Amino acid sequence: MKNENENYRYLVILSLIFLSAILPIVGIYFGGSAKSISYEDVSNFVIHQSTGDEFKDFMLKEVRLPPILGAILIGLTLSGAGLMLQTLFRNLLASPYTTGISSGVLLIVALVIFINSVASLFDALGTDKVLVAGWCGGLISMIMLVIIALRVKESNGIIIVALLLSYLFGGVRSYLIANAENIQVQEYWEFMIGTLTKIHIQDITNMVICTIPFILLAVFLTKPLNALLFGEKYAKSFGLNVKKIRLLILLTTSFIVGAIIPYVGLIAFVGIASPYLARPLIKTSDHRWLMPTTMLLGVVLVLACHIISLKYYIPFYQIYGISRPASPIPIGSVLDILGGLLVIYMVYKGEKKIRI
Repeated sequence: MKNENENYRYLVILSLIFLSAILPIVGIYFGGSAKSISYEDVSNFVIHQSTGDEFKDFMLKEVRLPPILGAILIGLTLSGAGLMLQTLFRNLLASPYTTGISSGVLLIVALVIFINSVASLFDALGTDKVLVAGWCGGLISMIMLVIIALRVKESNGIIIVALLLSYLFGGVRSYLIANAENIQVQEYWEFMIGTLTKIHIQDITNMVICTIPFILLAVFLTKPLNALLFGEKYAKSFGLNVKKIRLLILLTTSFIVGAIIPYVGLIAFVGIASPYLARPLIKTSDHRWLMPTTMLLGVVLVLACHIISLKYYIPFYQIYGISRPASPIPIGSVLDILGGLLVIYMVYKGEKKIRI
């Protein structure tokens, strides 16, 4: 029976690896609307790193490829962070969004977008002001969570305080939005909903540099996470320094969320949906199996939603007579809809009995 379970789990992980390898190829071939780029051009670019046409090479390298690579990194990191937080707080709703990690990012980004004096301060740095603001917000969130973790004894207390602070930050953002111009609201909304289309090829290097230590820490935390499955008292009885592990998990998740979200905006649902969907799929709560399954499932979800978002368009010119060209559906919207439907289906089929 044990061998059968292991064989099944290996099959699940291999299937997810296969999908994670196939979907980027599908995205490169079909993830664009440029009719001038043929399948043959894409094949030449993939095999020979060049189509023979400088413009087509630029389009494939700078437009189609970065979002696909970004989707892979986002799927790995945000889903892994969501699993760590769900295990730490023993709550299926815990995620980088609900624990307040992303709230600090959103707050500083909102200040930069809506307040000209703050924007001028970040412009002086000579880099993308929204990107730098997101990093600063992530750092603030990390410091806040560490202070809360040092002051609060129970993990549930941390999530309650963090959630209340996120409501406070949300109130500040709402005030700024109410007094903002339409163009500023549009810029903030694009960041809030999440998009992969603004990732540049040079951003991928920075994202990879942040992703590698996160994955190494995720591997290191596998055993402590398994111990936390039975509660903090049980973990302490086996000699685990719960306070130290709690801080390490919060620092790890805060670091990766603060480093990744500024590039793409708030793609929140993958951090909740991937761990939830992975548990019944892999049929175990052992993080040796659950962590890679969650991460790979996150990659598959984000890649699939990215492809869908590029292939279907919202006809703005047909809504209220607005004269505006069609635009891709934001990936955050697609992910929320698709992931939400999957979770509802699983609850309907009886997977609501799943526990951490």
